[in-house]
Amino acid sequence: MISATPKPARAAGVSTIFGLLAVLLLSAPSAALASTPAAVISPLFVASAAPDDAFDEARRLAFAGEREAARALCREILAAKPSHHDARVLLGRVHAWDRQYDEAREQFLIVLRAKPDFADARVALVDTELWADNPGGALDALVDGLRRQPNSEKFLLRKARAERDLGRLSDAAVTLDQLLRVSPGDADAAKLMESVRQVGMRSKASLTYGFTDIDSFSNPWHQASFALGHRTSRGSVIVRANYANRFREDTAQYEIDAYPRLAKGLYAYVNYGYSSHRFFPKNRVGGELYANLPHGVELSGGFRWLQFESSEVTIYTGTIAKYQGNYWISLRPYITPKSEGTSQSYNLTVRRYFGGPDNYLGVTAGTGSSPGEITSTIDLARFDSRKVALRGQKAFGGLFMFKFSAGYSWEKLAFSRDRRQFNFGVGLERRF
Repeated sequence: MISATPKPARAAGVSTIFGLLAVLLLSAPSAALASTPAAVISPLFVASAAPDDAFDEARRLAFAGEREAARALCREILAAKPSHHDARVLLGRVHAWDRQYDEAREQFLIVLRAKPDFADARVALVDTELWADNPGGALDALVDGLRRQPNSEKFLLRKARAERDLGRLSDAAVTLDQLLRVSPGDADAAKLMESVRQVGMRSKASLTYGFTDIDSFSNPWHQASFALGHRTSRGSVIVRANYANRFREDTAQYEIDAYPRLAKGLYAYVNYGYSSHRFFPKNRVGGELYANLPHGVELSGGFRWLQFESSEVTIYTGTIAKYQGNYWISLRPYITPKSEGTSQSYNLTVRRYFGGPDNYLGVTAGTGSSPGEITSTIDLARFDSRKVALRGQKAFGGLFMFKFSAGYSWEKLAFSRDRRQFNFGVGLERRF
């Protein structure tokens, strides 16, 4: 954090020290800044020597990931020169990168009130609204900019993105046609046009296969599923058929999932499954409510109820998750009341996204005595477990998604038996 005032070693000689420092800085501002750590850059330098050099350093810090230092230096620049619009826009963008959207908007609006035709500030404000999942706000912010610059490539591209996110696909296509007439070779516009086409594909089909090698049983397990999904204006619906071969016995289960949107930032998960085979639950019911909160935080709470031939179990679960830059971090507990006491377990997941929500690599670690996702009666006999898993997915060709998973778990079962499992899975999804 950059201090508002320098802290001298002793009171005597302060004016002399400051005088020498000013002479040195004024004689070689760029060199002084390049060799001075951001945490000790003096406001005397910013005020009297070279705010533009300080801005260059703030940009370097921001793009190097030292965001707090960049914000502090921008504030020093603005304290010395409030009209330094570039520094204020950078300050707002760094806030937006950390999902501090309200703070970012405040900075951009200060600039636009002082200088309405400052395009960088308007572009930054629109980007912030898009990142905040507020495409309507992005369109509102673009109205005055497009009135002033109707053929701005930056404005038109973002207008099309906002229209796509609002589901106004025909409007987005019209906007992109205008942009491509202004700039026929715009690669971003062509890519977005392909994205608009993909968003128009509301259905998908997927096929997955999994293999589980268990050291305490003689035969590996195999599982597969086929699913069809369709997205509507109120949410998505998925129907799924699951197959498993365990102990050389074929079993099947049929499920339906729904993800209804209830309000802005609020949606639900609802599930029902049925099976007539003994290894799957005869009936499976699940429900969970999700809320997207400010600063990239998501909370949820719900349950899973499973009925087997001779028993039933209820699991309470939820999540506390946060988006931080390109990362998503989630903690999910599982709480299972039993006649002999309550068991619990916890899963921690960290995902790293690459170039959009369709591409990520994640690691999950879990521990505890409560089964997380019960798929057979054997899971009910578990007393303790440790697990780690790697999962990822990659979009390609605009229509396909490849998924994979690999994991290891150790479980303590009834009758002092241990079970170690190695899990592998692959999947392919096709959109249409």
